[in-house]
Amino acid sequence: MSLYETLKHQLVQLSDDTATLLEDAEKITETSDEGLSRWKITCRTIARQMHEETMRVAVVGAIKSGKSTLVNTLFGGDFLKRGAGVVTSIVTRVRCSEKLRATLFLKNWAAVNEDIGQASLLLPAQHRADEGSAGFDLRREPDRRILERALSELAADQLITNDTRSAGSVLLSSYLTGFDRVQQYIGDDDSNAVFENDRFSQHRDFVGDDTMAVYLKDVLLEIDRPGPGEGVEIADCQGSDSPNPLHMAMIQDYLSMAHLTVYAISSRTGVRQADIRFLSMIRNMGIMESVVFVVNCDLSEHESLDSLHESLKRIQADLALICPGPEIFSFSSLFLLMDQIEDQLTPRDRDRLSHWRRETAMVDFCSAEWARFQAFLDHKIRRERSALLLKNHLERLEIVSSGISNWIGFQHALLTRDSGGAKALADRLHDQRGRLDRLKLTVKNTLDGAVHQVKNDMKRAVDQFFDAHGDGAVARLIHFVHGYPVEMQRYADSLQSAGFARTLYLVFQEFKQVVDRHMAESVNPEVIRFLQSQERYLVDYLDDIAGPYGSMIDDALARYAGALDDVKMTRREDAPALRIGSEMEAIRKMAALSRPTAAATMHYSAQIKTEAVMRLGFYKLVNLVRQAFKRPAEKARQEPFLAMDAAVKRMKRETERSILFHLKDHKENIKFQYLLKLADAAAAALQRQMLERFQHHGADLSQLVQRIGETQLDKEKITASLELMEATAGSVKTRIADLKAKLQQLSA
Repeated sequence: MSLYETLKHQLVQLSDDTATLLEDAEKITETSDEGLSRWKITCRTIARQMHEETMRVAVVGAIKSGKSTLVNTLFGGDFLKRGAGVVTSIVTRVRCSEKLRATLFLKNWAAVNEDIGQASLLLPAQHRADEGSAGFDLRREPDRRILERALSELAADQLITNDTRSAGSVLLSSYLTGFDRVQQYIGDDDSNAVFENDRFSQHRDFVGDDTMAVYLKDVLLEIDRPGPGEGVEIADCQGSDSPNPLHMAMIQDYLSMAHLTVYAISSRTGVRQADIRFLSMIRNMGIMESVVFVVNCDLSEHESLDSLHESLKRIQADLALICPGPEIFSFSSLFLLMDQIEDQLTPRDRDRLSHWRRETAMVDFCSAEWARFQAFLDHKIRRERSALLLKNHLERLEIVSSGISNWIGFQHALLTRDSGGAKALADRLHDQRGRLDRLKLTVKNTLDGAVHQVKNDMKRAVDQFFDAHGDGAVARLIHFVHGYPVEMQRYADSLQSAGFARTLYLVFQEFKQVVDRHMAESVNPEVIRFLQSQERYLVDYLDDIAGPYGSMIDDALARYAGALDDVKMTRREDAPALRIGSEMEAIRKMAALSRPTAAATMHYSAQIKTEAVMRLGFYKLVNLVRQAFKRPAEKARQEPFLAMDAAVKRMKRETERSILFHLKDHKENIKFQYLLKLADAAAAALQRQMLERFQHHGADLSQLVQRIGETQLDKEKITASLELMEATAGSVKTRIADLKAKLQQLSA
């Protein structure tokens, strides 16, 4: 167990022990105390957050760059399907666990049919569906036949877009082909398929086959190996050069949550055009500082270590153009994996491994780089990030611990007095509480005003960002749609051989693919960066307010303790600063908030088919009329071009309308369902922190004073119990101090 995991478990145990101590306190006096109840909630919250805390590492890169092999190497076994499909838009998440289990999260029928609806816009023969139906449904055999017929009517060259298979046609074909095998798993609601232990490998039937993987939306593998450690999630994000822009958007969603991004590059291919485009997108997202590079060394490709170093120099020079001073690690994931699972290898792979081992210089180099990468990973994930999170939790626990000690001090002070002395102390305490209550009200009013101001600022910022008439991302997107060139002569042969409807489908598929890719590569990164900037603005705004008021609270509490100098109280000179920035993930989770997905921007549509076909009929009618009046008519072959030109213009206008409508909805979702709710949740978290400081000085002792006056208390018994509690509280304080010292060692 690593030092971080040891300290994490110690902190959770401390939190549980403190909660037990609070339960004992409630039993001693047999009175309700709001402060004790709040402290218990704090302790339970800390323990839960520590258990739920996940450090996310995204592994990305172009297809065949060794991403899955790298993840397998990190977990010490061949668990992920290597060379999985490139069309599907899934991210495979991997964690260590006590049980070997694969959980496949499947789309529901509504999501499947929505995908098909998007991909089949302008598909020939779609208009022959039953007009009285409620829309396309893959479960209905007649609908599947319509889709099969429409696809079969397309010529082979109409299924190709920019030298690759059209993403839309591949999606439709995959859904149709995989239907019989997958339908048993899909329902009206979201569902999961779980494969455990001996059945674990069956998950590969899904992720390794596009016709089944197309039905997936997420995959979680739990591995019964130590791997990178407890609470660390490694995500194998499919190829960055996937032809499906929606796939890119889903990768962006994970990258925006990741704490570290590992970009894999093959030493055999070096930095490719797809890498440059993807890294430029990462830079536009504003997360380049969290990216490190792993060059997967192909030991069969390089004759010597010198040859390998030459390739590495070229890769480093190429990367430096995009990412100044890139952090690069170079090793062979495949060699390291095969070395770990030698007893499971085929005879051919054993021969390869044996041959590589004889290349001692390259093997030694890769081993040293692998060790350096593991040390970096441990430091980056556990030390830089985790030490800060542990420190924040420990500081809150320390405040609760001080509060318990003060509570014990108050009880002792009352029990050593007669009823008159107890009442006098309670009255004095009541006067001091009045001052603290007024300060609490001032802080609350200030915080309420600040939240109102920051929410107005964020609303204006969102409106400005999504302004289609400004110079931002949305305006540039609309300009891109207007300027998209369609060369009519490219489609001359298709118009003659396949006809207008099928050619229109080809034009639209190419157009939508280009717009989707522009959305994924240019618009989504700006939206993600904007969201992150608004989150930082919110944190900075609230933290700037919290600082001065935190000092005011500490000064007021010091005066309070001075006025009650005859009561044994803990006085802290080094109270931690009030802040909520490092708790934003926990705040989002507690408020059940998540950033609106980048994939959501891709679900626009364009309804143009009927008008386009009618326009073709109009031109034919005009031609017939001209012939009837013996007037010169344009050649018949010009009719489809005129109709196509009009259809393309309409296609652009309708796409613009759909995009603006969809992004307006996306804007409102970002504003009202995320940012404004996040502001409320962050302010509530800050207010809770402030109340935690007040609580141990604001106990209501009136019930206890009354019972003393009525001689209903066994003072000796309660005093003995308090002394035991005091000893336990002292032990908790000692353990907290010890844990603080170890945390300093972790972050060193």
